Parts: sequence; structure tokens; C-alpha cells
Amino acid sequence: MRGSGGALVYETLKSHGVSCIFGMEDPVHLFHAVDRSFTRIVTVRDEKHAAIMAHGYAQVTGRPGVCAATFGPGATNLITGLLEAQRSSVPVIALVQDHSLALKDKHASSALDHATALAPYVKNVIRIDAAEQAGDAVRKAFRIATTGRPGPVVLLCPNDVMAAEAEAETWADENYAHFPANRVRASRQSIQEAASLLAKAKRPLLIAGGGAIISGAQDEIRMLAELFDIPVATTMTGRGAIEDSHPLAAGPLGSTTGGRYGRGQISNTLFAEADVAFVMGSRTGQICYSNWTLPKPGTKLIHLDIDPEEVGRNFPTHVAMVGDVRDTLRDLLMHCAELGLARTSQEGRRRVDGLKEAWSAEFLPIARSSQCPIRPERLLAEISGQADDATLVVTDASYITGWAMSHIDVPRAGRFILSPRGTGGIGWSLPAAIGAKLADPARKVVCLTGDGAFGYVFNELETAARYGVDVLVVVFNNGTLGFQRHWEQKLMGSYLECDFLDIDYSEVGRALKCRGERVTDAQAIEAAIERGLCAGGPYVIDVVIDPNATAPIVGFEDILERDAVH
Repeated sequence: MRGSGGALVYETLKSHGVSCIFGMEDPVHLFHAVDRSFTRIVTVRDEKHAAIMAHGYAQVTGRPGVCAATFGPGATNLITGLLEAQRSSVPVIALVQDHSLALKDKHASSALDHATALAPYVKNVIRIDAAEQAGDAVRKAFRIATTGRPGPVVLLCPNDVMAAEAEAETWADENYAHFPANRVRASRQSIQEAASLLAKAKRPLLIAGGGAIISGAQDEIRMLAELFDIPVATTMTGRGAIEDSHPLAAGPLGSTTGGRYGRGQISNTLFAEADVAFVMGSRTGQICYSNWTLPKPGTKLIHLDIDPEEVGRNFPTHVAMVGDVRDTLRDLLMHCAELGLARTSQEGRRRVDGLKEAWSAEFLPIARSSQCPIRPERLLAEISGQADDATLVVTDASYITGWAMSHIDVPRAGRFILSPRGTGGIGWSLPAAIGAKLADPARKVVCLTGDGAFGYVFNELETAARYGVDVLVVVFNNGTLGFQRHWEQKLMGSYLECDFLDIDYSEVGRALKCRGERVTDAQAIEAAIERGLCAGGPYVIDVVIDPNATAPIVGFEDILERDAVH
């Protein structure tokens, strides 16, 4: 094909199936070449949110998301979103308009060494130095983004190169249009060793991380669990590896979900009891592994991950397995079938059932509470009650993550909850929800955010209204930075400047051309959610919740209302 550098870049993106580009309209020559019958341009209010929208799009479609920004501060605005994609192993391709090559080192307006500035937050930075390189550069970006541990890539597009006419091939390599690409399998020896450990274990536990969801290994995890009667716990990003109704589903583990009212009490107990733990697609981070106090000494660990740097990073590892979770588990299941390895005991199911019953006895009374201000557990139970197989829940970080991961039932195996657990930064859920809904309009997308996090991003409500994005936003409005307030109370005995004015965010939504309502009575939650899900456009429900309610974080149990000293 012959065309401008910008047109050559776009045509190669189009051949890779890119149906949305999120950002500002730079690189300008690329945007003016877009076929709008195929690719939707989504102009945002902040480039950071463009990167997050691309992240949400990628997780729903299984294709790299694409965002765009101008040079200088526009490019640096992308960093928070790219960092989350990097840590969450999500392929995002950022198109950054660079200064013309002829202007390098002349102190041009907003001059910046983009490669140096952005490199720490992405897998690679690729600069197109000639229009003829456009197709090859885009294909390289897709290859890097989708292989190994997926992640973001920056494509620098100098303005004069984008304007230049050239001839280039714009075809796509379909091997890299989806992720994960180039799946690799763990070694035969490690598969044999893992099978032997699982067959001999008395109290085994499977732990599914975010890599298991990226890999699409839900069926293989269920089959392995049923073959050996092994309970399945998940990290927060692994939520959805198994549906909660399955008798071996133990729920999310870690310190964020294992405190009072938290479902994590179940999986944390099983982890503490385990003699063999099989970790699949997890970086073994601080929160999900309870400040690295679990597994306990003496637990034999099998660790499977696509990234060799992660296997054995934090714990002694008895069997190291480097490979894709889904395909490696297929090999493991085949090996077990060949040798007739299985477990007929139902002890795992009975143990899970007993722990679930004990947790439910503690949780259900608070989940049915009619207290005013509203208990968050009641709000989450109402949301969970209306979630179905077509629902996608997108949560923000901090308290919202702990509440949602613990208190919303996963109705089916697969990607059901998105959250920013790579960095745990607040102000993520609304743009991610917009990207996810545009990626798959057939899904019901519910965005859960605290009022503190919402303050970072509510400008994108106007974006949702402008593009008619049918997303339900539920604001957990406790009038304070909840985690910060309660952490200060726990650590210092009092808290300082954490509280906000009483703001009705449904009014903010209406000012930004959305619909919505405020809820102060628990009995009104169900009907409000029903109205929001049927609104046919962005809808904001501002729910006034108890400012003294804590997420189910281990160690926060002793923060009671009488301790709320300011």
C-alpha cells in the first residue's frame, strides 16, 4: 500500500482488528486516515484514562487495546495507565506523537525524550524513523505485546514521518492479533513431578492467579480440581477461575478478603492447612499471600507461570513449571490419565462446605442489614443478586476491591471481575468500564467505585454520555477516604484530613449529561439497580454508606465506631 506514514500505521492496525482507539487525536495524520466504519475514535478527557480504557478493552476482547496521546505532557499522562497494564500483564499499544525528527535537540515546544520517559512502564518503546517502517513497526509492537508475559508497548510516531508518503505492507500476523500468543508448555519432567506430588498430597490446594484467567484455563482448573478433589482458591485477579457455586470453590485468598465478614477466611484457612499448594499464573505478591506468611513452612509448592522470573521468586519451590497455564494443565491432565492418577476421597469438598457454612453464618446477617447509613455488605449483596452470566463487574482499588472480591458471587467461570490489582491505584474503574463496554456492548457492565476514587475520574462521565456508553456506575459514598482514615486510626489512634463534603454524585452525573439517583435506604437499592441496568445509557447511583464500615482486611477488625476519632 502507498500512503502517508499515519495511513500506513492505521491500515496495519485495522488489519489486526483494532475497532477502537482511545485518546486525543494525535498522531494527527493517523487519526485522519481512520476508517470510521470499522474503527471507533473515542476522545477522552485525560490521556491516563485512554490507557485504562484500552486496558479494559483488551481484557474483554482478548486483543491488544490501543490508546493515543500527543507529545510531552500528553505522553506522560499515559504513565499511570501503562504501569497498571504492565503489572497486570495486559497488552496495550500506545501511539505517541513524537516531535518531527528535524526538531530533535532544538528545544521544541513540550520537548521530551519519550523513550527514556516511558521505557520503565512498558515492555518496549519502538520509534518509526521512516514511513516505510510503519507496517513492520506495528507488527513488532503486536508481537511484543502479546507474547511471553503480555504487556504494553509504546509506538513513537514522529510528526514528519507520519506526514511522509511511502510504500509499505500493512498486513497483520494473525498469530499476534490475540493474546496470549505463542503458548509454551512446561517441561515433561516438571509435569511428572507435579502429578506425583498432587497424587500423594493429603491436603492439597490449587491457587489460580490472574495468569490463569489470561490463559483461559478455567476448564482445565476445574477438571484438575475434580480429578484430585482439590479446593480451588484464587488471587484477586484470578477471581473467576471457577464459579462460586462449585463445591470445590474456596474463593479469594489474602489479607484484603480474610478479615471480618470476608470470604477469604475460607481460602486462607485451607492455605494454612495445605501440605501441597499448586500456584498457577500468580506473581505471589504481598496482599494475596498475606504478607508472605502463607504458604507456611513445610508446605510443598508447585509454581507454574509463563514468566521464569516469577517462578520461585518469594518461596522455596519444589516443582518449578515455566509455561502457559492452560496448555500445561492439559499436558498434566493427560499425564494423569495415562497413569490412572486420581483421588476418590471427598474430603476436599467436605472441608470447603464446612468452611463456607461457617463464613455464611457470620456474613449473611450483615448482608441483610437495614442499617442507615447503609452497610456496604448489604449493597454488595444486592449487586450480587442481580449479576448474571452476562455481567462484568469493574471495581476500583482500595476498599472497593476487598468488598467486591469477597461479597459478590461469581456466577460462571471466566472473566467476571476486572480490578487494578497490578498497582492498586484508585481512579481506575470508570475508564476501564467504558473501555470494556465499548469492547462488548452485549455485556452488562457495572462499575463500582468509592467517592474518593470517583473524584479522580468523574470527568469521563461526559465521555460515556457523548458516546452513549451504557454503563451502571455505583458510588460507595462514605464521605471519606475510607482506607486512609481507618489505617490512620489503627496506626496513630486518630485520623487527619480524610473527610469530604457531602456530595451527591448522581447530581454530578446529571450535570455531565448522565442519569442517576441517590440511595440512602437499603430497601431502595434493588429497584435503583434495576433502573440503572435498564437506563440505556450511563447511570450513576450514589449510595450513602456507613463511613465506619471497613473492608474485610485482616487486622482491621478492631476498628469500631467508638474509635472514629478525628
